[in-house]
Amino acid sequence: MSERNASALREPLTDEALEQIAGGKYRGAVFMYTIQPGETLAVLAHRFGTTVRILRELNDITDAEQVKAGVTIMIPQR
Repeated sequence: MSERNASALREPLTDEALEQIAGGKYRGAVFMYTIQPGETLAVLAHRFGTTVRILRELNDITDAEQVKAGVTIMIPQR
């Protein structure tokens, strides 16, 4: 997927929603991204300049089974 297509999936969250994310720990801008077939958290972390740990924490991911195509997750913006 190209960066152009990825940016088309970005959807800014409201200030109220940002306050609820990970107990208010992530106050910076995030966007929603729908995982595509073959993508992993490691691939997404590299593509969007973040870490797997941050993606797991931000999205409350405790089980790798939660990371599959069609699932929408939050990604912090750089």
